[in-house]
Amino acid sequence: MAPTQALGLFVSSAHPAYLAWIQALLQRSDVDVRDTLDDDVAHVLIDAPFGWTLHRLAQLDGTTRSRTLIVTARTHPAYLDCLASHHVSGVATVTEPHDIVAGAYAAASSKRTYHYRSNLTFMELRVLRLLLQGVDTLTAANRLDVSYKTINAHVSNALGKLGVEGRAQMIVHLLGGTEASWKALEAREAIHPLIPPVTRRNAASPSPLPHAA
Repeated sequence: MAPTQALGLFVSSAHPAYLAWIQALLQRSDVDVRDTLDDDVAHVLIDAPFGWTLHRLAQLDGTTRSRTLIVTARTHPAYLDCLASHHVSGVATVTEPHDIVAGAYAAASSKRTYHYRSNLTFMELRVLRLLLQGVDTLTAANRLDVSYKTINAHVSNALGKLGVEGRAQMIVHLLGGTEASWKALEAREAIHPLIPPVTRRNAASPSPLPHAA
């Protein structure tokens, strides 16, 4: 029987400490961590610190995004949808190591595995992505080539669907800063204790990401 081909993996992380999030993936014997993002390589993008991933995603071309798996500590459905709305292969949470491994294999083949979880429209998600990056209403309108009133309408619709009263409260909910979020985190921590740091195998510092033309 022919040996199984190793999974090529390119990891984008703002700091080596965040590699602990994907230790189950990095420690597999059938994973080959690469220094360049070739055509048959999965791109794993670690969503930390906040805002870094949204900035990186905006720089990537469509082909690279289609081979990207985002690993995040946040769990709000609308936030996960905001990340996925960049047309990535998938989004996995740090508390689900099996989903991270399966998602990386799917990303290597540009298979889209993510299923949207909120009832927000694509345009509402695009507006929320900009709000999460601190963009004001006028700038958001210019970037999306719509009117100031249209942006406010999308924000108002999103607020209603998410059951919150204002933009600040909405951002806190999306980022998991509510009391309910912390209780859920404590419950997950009882099942999945914090994982120790991991040393990245056979990998040098990440190369610059491919940019859109």
